[in-house]
Amino acid sequence: MEVGTAFTLFDKLLDILGLVKSGKIERDNKVDEALNTLHEALVETQAYVRISSAQGRDAEKEHKLSRLWHKASVPMRHIDHEVSQICSLKGSYWSNPEVWEEIRSGNLDISLDNVEKSAFELLAK
Repeated sequence: MEVGTAFTLFDKLLDILGLVKSGKIERDNKVDEALNTLHEALVETQAYVRISSAQGRDAEKEHKLSRLWHKASVPMRHIDHEVSQICSLKGSYWSNPEVWEEIRSGNLDISLDNVEKSAFELLAK
């Protein structure tokens, strides 16, 4: 995904999350928490991937990403079990990316594009 396209999609996601928070789209607290933690993990990861491609890897930042993805997986289990699993796998990935380069995650697509697509699908429900 191109950076410009990613920013456009994130802007739309932020607009939708704003509507959720303002009460214009009714959601319960579990849905709000799940979507907010997912959004935080997505944004942080997109920023890190962009920065690390120019500046190199940062183990401390990768550890933070691991925590964010694991944190997102917990409330997401109330909304979508598969997305929750994907978040958990992304957390495991960021805890040790070298190992994950060799291991496949089965038939779950843990790419950022797939997680972003899943988030938009959940918002549309």
